[in-house]
Amino acid sequence: MALCSVVARGLGRAQIAPLLVRRNFSRWNSRYGWQRGRWGGQTNSRRPSSSPDVPFVVTSLSLGSFFSSGGKNSAQSSLSKPASLPDTMPVELSRVMLPDDTNPMGNVHGGTILKLIEHAGVIVSTRHCNSAGDRSKGPFITALARVEHMDFYQPMYVGEVAQVHAAVTYTSPHSCEVTAEVWAENVLTGDRRRTNRAMLWYVAFPTNGNSALKPVAVPQLEGLTAGEASEGLKRYKAQKASRASASDSMQGLTHPNIYQPLSDAPEHTVQSSQTTLATLVLPSDCVRGNYLMGGPLMKMMDSAAGICAARHSRSPVVTACINAIDFHGPVRNGEAIFCTARLVFCSEKSMMVEIITEAEGLASGSRRVVNTAYFTFVSIGFDRKAHEVPPLILTSDEDHQRFKEGKARYEERKKARMLEKSSKK
Repeated sequence: MALCSVVARGLGRAQIAPLLVRRNFSRWNSRYGWQRGRWGGQTNSRRPSSSPDVPFVVTSLSLGSFFSSGGKNSAQSSLSKPASLPDTMPVELSRVMLPDDTNPMGNVHGGTILKLIEHAGVIVSTRHCNSAGDRSKGPFITALARVEHMDFYQPMYVGEVAQVHAAVTYTSPHSCEVTAEVWAENVLTGDRRRTNRAMLWYVAFPTNGNSALKPVAVPQLEGLTAGEASEGLKRYKAQKASRASASDSMQGLTHPNIYQPLSDAPEHTVQSSQTTLATLVLPSDCVRGNYLMGGPLMKMMDSAAGICAARHSRSPVVTACINAIDFHGPVRNGEAIFCTARLVFCSEKSMMVEIITEAEGLASGSRRVVNTAYFTFVSIGFDRKAHEVPPLILTSDEDHQRFKEGKARYEERKKARMLEKSSKK
């Protein structure tokens, strides 16, 4: 995939094309090197004025040797005339945030960040899956199968540059894991802060017109240590089990069970805030093969979930985290999609929303569930601080069961974030 490698200095970035793909490899000085590179690693760290901002190309450099050698020396020793970049090299994708990227609070919409992350994930995973293997069956395109989790640490604002760093961090026989981080840069001051982190799983399909859409084997990632491989295998098995559980829970799930009548529903019940958004899949939303990309769908899901949370709290809300998103099947160009959001759990200051997405073939009228997810939102007052939300009123056995399951997810995620914070101290 041919990519533009254009970077300007300072305010010039805001004046060139909104979408930039940059190649400053000296930042990635370990497998997760963007966390410990010269520019990153600390909130509000200021970029040294002497740091190079001009991209360069690498002629002969494997991912394993790049990370194992610390990146900096390997990259500098590989400078030469323009040549192809290594297929497994991490990607940085940058874009200036504009007014039409914001939510009603004036912050950048969470769905916009989701789309940027998915774009970066598609680039790095597609490049990796075409780096080796049987080219007679290719080329291959990757599709998002699962978002393991995503955290929203800080808001992003208009005028800042969103920088998405993405790299393939583990491969199973038929899937690859992409780890992505998002940083916000103030181009006036040079300050940078981390705003998001996500882990995504992609599968690969041939682009030869095969309608079966059977995932193909992916090249295995080289250069992993024994510890990294072991941890990656644990993550793969955990997401596979969770995905299988989600698929089992979908059995028998049809839209009469999703949609509940909203007329005369008591306030603060599940039915009173339930929301459905519908749209038509257009070519601009699709990748090669006329299949819907995950990014536009996730932005629509975030909007539906945000409306649901705002209806319950009657206040502005922001996305706090995404527990998991499972993609159960493809959506084609020309189909209609319906995102239904309903509350399943409320803590003192947060709301967990379940989203179920259906696709409908307009010619046949048949519907199928293609996507399920859990988004967590926080109620924000005009002082931009988290406020308490009304308790969720449960009116059925199903409501109680979903509340119990949502509380378990909430406690599990809270525990994981506490462990993450303690490990950084």
